[in-house]
Amino acid sequence: MKLDKQLFEQIAVKAAQSPRLRMHYDLRDSEEENGQRMLNVLLPGTKSAIHRHTDTSEVVVCIYGSAIERFYDEQGNETEMVVMKAGSETPGVWIEQGLYHSLEATDEMGVIFEAKAHKYNPETTEQKYKTQS
Repeated sequence: MKLDKQLFEQIAVKAAQSPRLRMHYDLRDSEEENGQRMLNVLLPGTKSAIHRHTDTSEVVVCIYGSAIERFYDEQGNETEMVVMKAGSETPGVWIEQGLYHSLEATDEMGVIFEAKAHKYNPETTEQKYKTQS
C-alpha cells in the first residue's frame, strides 16, 4: 500500500466530516498489536487539547504539508512551538514521556505519522491538562 496523496485526500474527506477536523488512519497489523502507528490528517482549524502521555514517549513526523506542535510546562505555559513541515529541516518531533503538548493544523492540510508504545487505552493513554481553580 502506498502512503500517497490519493490516500491522504481520501482520509481528508472523512476529516472534513468530523467536528474535530482530523481523522486518523490505523497502520497497525492488528488491534492486538502492543503499540500505536497511524497517520493523522489535519485540516485547518483542528487543535488537540493540551495533554501528555504518562506511559510512553511519542514520535510525530509531518509527511505532507505542515503542522504545529506546542509544548507546555506543568502550569500550562507554552515553552516551545515547533512548526513541522514535510521535507524541511524540522519535519518532526520526539515528545518525551510526561511532557504536556498539543497539536494543531496550519493553514494547509497536514499529514503526520504518529507512533507510541502500548495499546490505546482511554483511561491511561492521554492525560488532559487540568487548569488550576
